[in-house]
Amino acid sequence: MELSNRDKAEAIQNSIETETLAEVGLINPNSYKQHNPHVATGLQAILNLHEQMPMDKVYTNVVRKFQDGDFGFVHVDYFLFEPTVAFDIHRFENGVSVEHWDNLQVTPKKLNKSGRTMTDGKTKAKDHHKTELNKTLVKSYVKDILMDRKIELAPNYFRADELIQHNPHMGDGVQEFLEVLEQWEHEGKPQVYNKIHKILGEGNFVLVLSEGFFKGDHVAFYDLYRVENDKIVEHWDVVERIPEPENRKNDNGKF
Repeated sequence: MELSNRDKAEAIQNSIETETLAEVGLINPNSYKQHNPHVATGLQAILNLHEQMPMDKVYTNVVRKFQDGDFGFVHVDYFLFEPTVAFDIHRFENGVSVEHWDNLQVTPKKLNKSGRTMTDGKTKAKDHHKTELNKTLVKSYVKDILMDRKIELAPNYFRADELIQHNPHMGDGVQEFLEVLEQWEHEGKPQVYNKIHKILGEGNFVLVLSEGFFKGDHVAFYDLYRVENDKIVEHWDVVERIPEPENRKNDNGKF
């Protein structure tokens, strides 16, 4: 039986640790578009990374795996060059990956204010019949709250103060989240969302790829939300600085 796209995405990322990326045959060797700006496009560029990585330390632990049509996407705890949390997305054609996006962030040495890591929490999707409704809900949330700062609309998206938070800079709760955003703004280092580029979802999990600024840096935001009964109840994210065009190893764009 052929693997699902979520399982293929998992297998690709796991094969980094075992150095079996070429053998698993899940990446198109002739046409593989790379959106990681630090890696050249094509399969060979990824294989070449093994020569640079400390392979005695490298590991991959796929914590969550989902799919949305031709896309498989995973939430991963890594050691690549250092402990790292990432989201990896693959687009499949004819059974193999032809395009890849990711966002990576160094793993914090400490738990957040609520004692959570960037990857713990619920892992399995449910309510598959509500995938599109949940994607619409989360898109509206990002636009209303994160982009337009219509804080008065927060009750549309949360139940009271309920929010399980995995962002390393804050703890649980809607009020905590809004207060930290306000604090960053007062410090002159706001978190600014300018554009939504892609929304992927499976059941009650929705991943949003956005572009903006964080503490003065031009960044990509990858935000994963878990939805229960039409309200957001849990959030994970990975934020990565986007390098200047002259420092990128491909011209495919981050998104």
